[in-house]
Amino acid sequence: MPRPVYGLRLLLATLLAAGLGGCGATTSFKPRVAADPARSGGSLYGDFLVATYAGNTRDARVAAGRYLAALGQDPANPVLLERAFIYSVAAGDMDQAVKLAPHVIAANPDSDVAPLIVGVQALKAKDYAAAKTAFSAAHPANDPDLVARLALAWTAVGAGDAATARTLLDPKNNPGAEIFLAYHRARLEEMLGDAAAADAAYRKADEATGGKSLTVALAYATWLQATNRPNDAERVLDKFLETAPGNPVGISAITRLRNGKAIARRIATAQQGAAEGFYGIASAVGDEQSQDVAIVYLRLAQFLDAGHDGALAFLGGAMERAERFDEATELYLAVPESSPFYVTAQVSAADLLDDHDKTDQAIKILRRLERDEQTSALAASALGDVYRQRSDWPAAVEAYTRAVDRTGPPFVEDDWPIFYARGIANERARRWPQAEADFLQALKLKPEQPQVMNYLAYSWVERGENTDEALKMLQRAVDQRPDDGYIIDSLGWAHFRLGHYDKAVEVLETAIQFSPYESTINEHLGDAYWMTGRKREAQFLWNHALKLKPEAERIPILQAKLKGGFEAGDALERRQASSTP
Repeated sequence: MPRPVYGLRLLLATLLAAGLGGCGATTSFKPRVAADPARSGGSLYGDFLVATYAGNTRDARVAAGRYLAALGQDPANPVLLERAFIYSVAAGDMDQAVKLAPHVIAANPDSDVAPLIVGVQALKAKDYAAAKTAFSAAHPANDPDLVARLALAWTAVGAGDAATARTLLDPKNNPGAEIFLAYHRARLEEMLGDAAAADAAYRKADEATGGKSLTVALAYATWLQATNRPNDAERVLDKFLETAPGNPVGISAITRLRNGKAIARRIATAQQGAAEGFYGIASAVGDEQSQDVAIVYLRLAQFLDAGHDGALAFLGGAMERAERFDEATELYLAVPESSPFYVTAQVSAADLLDDHDKTDQAIKILRRLERDEQTSALAASALGDVYRQRSDWPAAVEAYTRAVDRTGPPFVEDDWPIFYARGIANERARRWPQAEADFLQALKLKPEQPQVMNYLAYSWVERGENTDEALKMLQRAVDQRPDDGYIIDSLGWAHFRLGHYDKAVEVLETAIQFSPYESTINEHLGDAYWMTGRKREAQFLWNHALKLKPEAERIPILQAKLKGGFEAGDALERRQASSTP
């Protein structure tokens, strides 16, 4: 019988069979004993159903707890055992997973994940012989897959067998995984103190990625910094930033370098090396279906190396995508200040707090970040976003202005969003000259950017300024985003304002196909229908727009249109505009 491997495909199959990630089913569950509510505080089926629902919503903590409760009532049930085990891993409860792993292996000798957990526990305990046995158990002796190869290599390092580790990490021994192996060979040689070998391996990994890998760039630059080659370290980071302009982690790393701070942690133990392997595999998993595999590998990295900053940040992102917002926030805030991921993690935590009505906490985090010269520009920009979400336009303008001041000059192409965001805040604060200047500066940095062209041209149309140029600009924006209902709406509204009512109808009917539930688009199409004599349809759309939660200032205008037609609403809008300072 062929032995299973720890590869992504089979691990994913194991996770899906256990129900992780919302794919669980109840048909295979067969309780073997009568429920004993006194043992769990609930019924066997109740625990199972709650656990299944929690799994479907990616709440691994609740799922693990409820499957364990159900297992306590039906301890011989292999389905409950497997799911309690998998969800314990996914929830980061490795102590519980370690207790269950031998029982899973006994119930299913072909288990893919359980031997991995046994091996990781042994590696953490520095029982390298047991770790080697566990990692090797499910693999052909001379052909371990990538996950096992990395785990076995770092186990050999811990056991003092550098020769075996080097053989396992030789890229020639595993075609298709050259980048992973070259990278880990570099980390190995760095840890062992062989500077020439580390240099060669880092160069090979960097060349293989074309400088595009953040993980490789951070480690390589940290090595160069540690060996008193800061200029070379900066060149490595500059090369990465050329491929990923504006990457906040890359920017944080180069700022730390220039300020004489260590860029990132170096690997000092076999456990940290293995954790880096699990983190690297998780980082490489890109598709949505494999997110649960990534979470398992990240939990293993976290278990072996509790301070692994990349694993904490990446796991926070995985939890955020799974809509486990409290867990994501907790993980983001756990990223240490010494990490190049620290700033982005703090900003991500603040964003989540703001999104979930904890704005005061978000502002506190961002204001603290602003006090640090290394993080102030990004923090100020994020703070501006928070104020903009609250429609506190003056405060948003002030925050964005601090971000602009701390970013440059000189400004580069990737700085356009700061000016765009400040332009919006200025426009909403009724500071049009400043808003127009911001939009034009954003377009200077990023010519033909469709969002900026849309906002600037729409504002021109509303103000009756530069209408011919606005129409051309909006057409160029639509050409770039032909399925964006908001931009198409702006083009239709420009035609309306210019008196091209039939053309406005044509364009706005296209816009509403892409954004049928947008109040403004419904209102605009209603206006165009009114001006072309289709008054009953106009009133239908205005009434529909009222039901789609328009901005408060639009409600009386829509009501006026329903009562007295477009002219009544337009007159009210003009009176409101003239009376507003």
